[in-house]
Amino acid sequence: MRRTAGQWLYDIVAFLYQRRTATRADIIQSTGLNLGSVSTALQHLLNRGVIRRVGALESTVGRKAELLQLNPDAAYFIAVDLGATRIRFALTDFVGDLRCRWEQDVLQGKELPVSKVIEGIRKVRREVPRSGDGAIASVAISYPGSMDSDGAIHAVNLGWSGLPLEKTLRRALHLPVFLERDDFTSVLAERWLGRGQESRYWLHLETGNGVGLGIFNGGDPVRGFRHMAGEIGHVIAEPDASDLCNCGRRGCVEAIASSPNIVRQYLEASEITGYSEGFSVTEVFERARLGDAKARAVIERVGRVLGRTLAFAANLLNPELIVLSGDIADASELLVPLIEDEVQKYGWQKIVEGLRISVSSLGSDIRLKGAATLAFLEFIRDHDRLADLSYSRRASSGTAIRQPATKRRSARPSANAVLSR
Repeated sequence: MRRTAGQWLYDIVAFLYQRRTATRADIIQSTGLNLGSVSTALQHLLNRGVIRRVGALESTVGRKAELLQLNPDAAYFIAVDLGATRIRFALTDFVGDLRCRWEQDVLQGKELPVSKVIEGIRKVRREVPRSGDGAIASVAISYPGSMDSDGAIHAVNLGWSGLPLEKTLRRALHLPVFLERDDFTSVLAERWLGRGQESRYWLHLETGNGVGLGIFNGGDPVRGFRHMAGEIGHVIAEPDASDLCNCGRRGCVEAIASSPNIVRQYLEASEITGYSEGFSVTEVFERARLGDAKARAVIERVGRVLGRTLAFAANLLNPELIVLSGDIADASELLVPLIEDEVQKYGWQKIVEGLRISVSSLGSDIRLKGAATLAFLEFIRDHDRLADLSYSRRASSGTAIRQPATKRRSARPSANAVLSR
């Protein structure tokens, strides 16, 4: 295998992860590798069970084109989404599909014990189809808040202040652990599995408990000086508004367009006192659909604020595509026309003409899928581990995945390495 460059394997496996099924000609065209390099690499991957033949395309001339895809059982990962109100765990396979999942609510205002995270990981770890710890390659976690220079997590919603999460989990689980902010894992999923696959200049707006913007310039992510680029939720959209943001200022996009604040505005407008645990943003959307005037007024305001903000972002960044995800996707038929109208109204015509606005197809699992993608990309970045990977139906012990012998580099991955080919 020494004669086969690890980069060839990376390029081919990464392409198949995104494309799912492809021919040898597709691989040559996409990766830019020559026929000899592709043939050598494919033979290695086929021999070791990392990819498999799944059929052939009909052809009237010459041989049928062989269809290839990654073997889903070649390796498994554990993906974790540490949401502000719920934590989610999933066992994912080598193509990023969720094999099983488990969820647990987070008590607001209470510290989330790390033992709960470990317990959830162990629950899904037991569901791996092959026995043996070697079948799990790594754990990847999407977290809220921020990470300091020492790798400690600060997340107010989880009650964490300087928690060394990676070190704690590595000690408890004896597995490689990768961490990334939740807004970035969403963008990662969209880049590799969603609407952003074919675009080089695009924005990803996600709404939920907050409002964040992912930015791609020339195919590469923009992260900023302190890795905080895209904090569009703290742009002041209405300077004279009374809506108080968590940041302490009034009139921020997040104070108006985040899900808790959509609910707050509706309850205030309807003079409903005493917040109900069961009253969610989904209920506001449904009431707007049924013609509730107060709900529709709130939706109108939210759509206009998001649209104007995205118009300013478009003027600055000149994207070809804007992808909308999070809770906003659940009311796309209500919000997207408003957003499109404001973008056209406030954006410079030379920039917004032809600009596409699309709703993400990845649903509520977007951060789990982003974490799974992070784990996959970090795995194949290690060319030695990728070259050694093998799978055999007879090898049910699950020891085919070689764990790294030395401590890996920093938990914060290179954005260009995992988001760009």
